Amino acid sequence: MEGYNTSIEYKGARFMVQTQDKGPAFNYIESLVYISGRLVASKKVSYVDHLNQPNLGNIIQRLVDDLHAEVLDEIVEGKFDKFIE
Repeated sequence: MEGYNTSIEYKGARFMVQTQDKGPAFNYIESLVYISGRLVASKKVSYVDHLNQPNLGNIIQRLVDDLHAEVLDEIVEGKFDKFIE
């Protein structure tokens, strides 16, 4: 399973977004948003409804990809501007 760490510069702030599958003990995908090393937000997507699917690995990877892209889009849409100092 592949996760992502992406660093982007936006409005003079350095954002870091980390997205990963938390594994079988938790059954969700999580994105963490940092600004200058400070955690400012997290977003989770459960995949418990898909646990019996034969292609669970592919489903999880798609959810990781989609959540990571969604959070990056939210940054440039200004959702986290209130955290920029």
